[in-house]
Amino acid sequence: MDINLDKFDKSAVAILKHLAAEFPTGKRIDFKSLFTTTPSDDEFDTHRGAITLLRDRKLIVETKSAKFTLSNEGLTMFGIPDIKSHLQTKVNEQ
Repeated sequence: MDINLDKFDKSAVAILKHLAAEFPTGKRIDFKSLFTTTPSDDEFDTHRGAITLLRDRKLIVETKSAKFTLSNEGLTMFGIPDIKSHLQTKVNEQ
C-alpha cells in the first residue's frame, strides 16, 4: 500500500509557512485560519492530523490560548539551525 502525502503536505506546509511568517508570535493554525475554503470532513481530519504530527515531531509548539509557534527544530527548516546560538551571536554583538 502506498501512502499519499498530498493532503498532508498541503496542510503541513501551510502551517509551517504561516508560523514562520509570524514568528515568534503564537498564531492559530486551525483550517479556517489558513484556508479560505470550507473543509470537507477529510480535509479537516487531515489538517488536525498534520497539527498532531508536527507537534509530535517537535516542529511546532503550543502556546497559550491554543496558539502555536515554530520550535527550534521547526526553525531549522527555515535556515536557523539553532535559536540559542543565533541569540548568543546577537548578544555578543552588543
